[in-house]
Amino acid sequence: MILRRKKLHFESLCFNRESAIIACMSSMGREGKGLLFPCYGVKRLPVKRWNVRKPDEKTVQNLARELGLSQVLLRILVSRGYQEQKAVKALLNEQNQLTDPFRLTDMEKAVERIHKALENGERIVIYGDYDCDGIMSTAMLYRYFESEGADIAYYIPQRDSEGYGLNQEALRRIYEAGASLVITVDNGISALEEAEYAKSLGLDLIVTDHHHPRATLPHALAVIDPHRSDDESGCEYLCGAGVAFKLISALEAGASDWVLDLYGDLLAVATVADIVPLVGENREIVRRGMELLQNTENPGLFALIQACGMGERVLSCENVVFGLAPRINSAGRFDRVDSAVELFVSEGEELDSLAQEINELNEHRKKVEDKIVSQILERYDRDRETLGRRVIVIHGEGWYHGVVGIVASRMVERFGKPCIVLSVEGDMSRGSARSVEGFSIINAISACGHLLTRYGGHNQAAGMTLPTKSLDQFAEAINQWAAENYPEMPALTLSLDCAVTPKQLSVPELTAVTKLEPFGCGNETPVFYISKCILQGIYPIGEGKHLRLRFCQDNMVFYAIYFGMTQQSLPYSIGDVVDLAVTADAGEWNGEMRVSIKIRDLRLSGMDYEFLYHSDQIYERIMRGEQVECHDSIIPSRDDIAVVYRYLRTVKKISAPDEMIYSRLCKQLPSFCKLKIAVDVLEEMALIDRENSGGVRTISVRQNPKKVNLADSGILKKLERTKAVNCS
Repeated sequence: MILRRKKLHFESLCFNRESAIIACMSSMGREGKGLLFPCYGVKRLPVKRWNVRKPDEKTVQNLARELGLSQVLLRILVSRGYQEQKAVKALLNEQNQLTDPFRLTDMEKAVERIHKALENGERIVIYGDYDCDGIMSTAMLYRYFESEGADIAYYIPQRDSEGYGLNQEALRRIYEAGASLVITVDNGISALEEAEYAKSLGLDLIVTDHHHPRATLPHALAVIDPHRSDDESGCEYLCGAGVAFKLISALEAGASDWVLDLYGDLLAVATVADIVPLVGENREIVRRGMELLQNTENPGLFALIQACGMGERVLSCENVVFGLAPRINSAGRFDRVDSAVELFVSEGEELDSLAQEINELNEHRKKVEDKIVSQILERYDRDRETLGRRVIVIHGEGWYHGVVGIVASRMVERFGKPCIVLSVEGDMSRGSARSVEGFSIINAISACGHLLTRYGGHNQAAGMTLPTKSLDQFAEAINQWAAENYPEMPALTLSLDCAVTPKQLSVPELTAVTKLEPFGCGNETPVFYISKCILQGIYPIGEGKHLRLRFCQDNMVFYAIYFGMTQQSLPYSIGDVVDLAVTADAGEWNGEMRVSIKIRDLRLSGMDYEFLYHSDQIYERIMRGEQVECHDSIIPSRDDIAVVYRYLRTVKKISAPDEMIYSRLCKQLPSFCKLKIAVDVLEEMALIDRENSGGVRTISVRQNPKKVNLADSGILKKLERTKAVNCS
């Protein structure tokens, strides 16, 4: 029975919401240095590497005969390493048992102390985190303790004014509020000093976390973290809410199935949102949790689903990732995390307004994020040096810190390189980094640790704080480290499971693929490769924000949706032959089952993109003034430049990425690098103009240009000097 609800909220620690909602932002510019020659063009999208797996067809056919399963399903499985009948059966028929919570180190200590607190009526405070995982962890544990009649409260620090994790001021105020036991969820494993401070106050501390610990654990009454070196539970795949679920299960004498029935919807949302591997027990948690989510009995979660406009849908993990999770996270980004927790632990008429508030915060988040992105893109029309670097470091005054991580992710997608986005806040700057697979951003940042006041993270994402005066020095240092450790940078890579024809993407085949659900980290949604498709139609949808494209392959016509791609930005024209990377599913539409195909990426058929990427890397090294191998294949001759100019004069004006132009000239111009340099030279000599608008680069040939002598080109002169030095 729910007896009462309390939240600890200290006004002196509150962040002024008005200052969190940025009305006006401005970026900081700086002069470019060290370029061999100007980087005139901004590449619209990076050249991605496609890793197209090729499952052994003989194995696929044998398994199809033995198991009677769909060939598309089996191609996916074989490409992912399931090549034996036993392994396939184990995956498709798995019934993952929920593991014993007492296998986690220190669980017995935690349960004993909590039972004592419950018996004695002590005040317990849950210390949570402001992301979706932390919010759901807090809500689950709060609802459980409230149902037990505990004197329970929760505390989540303000993201902007307090930052992540335990802090001493909050612990002092929690102690003064009469608490004797603090339980962390989704944080605490690195809080060594804070744990000592809690002990000095007489506060008992139980840490539950899922992040990797330092060499030394916090001095707490119990530390429950599956990544402890002495933990043998095998639960390292759990998110923070997963560890909280284990704690509740242990408090209920191991009744995990019953606890999952109570909180599985909240737990599934947290597990999917935190992008932990959907393997082992997590598959069972998400499978059962998603079933509960479809008809959730949590009134706040139901209200949020309705506010998102998803009330009539069959909910999927994709709906959680792109629908629910961003909204829940927005509450934390703008220091309204209490609204999110109250939404999931409350009942009553106010839930609809809370859900609407969170929905509106997400809309505001999009606007703030888009404004920063627009400022970044506008800035690089003027300052393009940074785009040629291995690691892009971007900073601007007043950028709201709560969204810079999302902006960094968008910049990685746009530029295909590790990106660090920092908000300048007076003498200090705070920011987030995102990376591409194969480049450890935390190792790169750690190498520059002497310039930073605080940092942390992992291979693909990190955060940092540093003095504003050190920004330029930091950008130089991290790129120097990258040059020494990654002469050729890893590419943005897209993995494709197998090649298919449009005919094979049928309702029966795609229905069979659902046997692999739930999809997520470690069990990704299958991506299919469809080659040599003729683009036959381009139809804007969704107020022009997306495209519906018509293709034909081997006389079969099919349609695909390209979300987030506008007609202006699409670099392909009707009649072009392209390869597609797509996802596909079968769903009901107007009472009929239909196939829906969504484009992840597309590129020209017949192009050697591995060669293009390598050539692009050489171009950037030349641009930075670095030494490259001495050969004429990378420096355009007068005849090479003439080939490019004649083509551009023929088309007069073109909006297309470099590889599109190269596809028209590759028989006459064997080097992609030569093309890029030739276009730079033509612009330098005022024979063409290049303009960037809305992320689209347009090349226009000047009418009646003055006669020029290519021997006067500063770019070519510098290249010849560099060639002479490198060859000597």
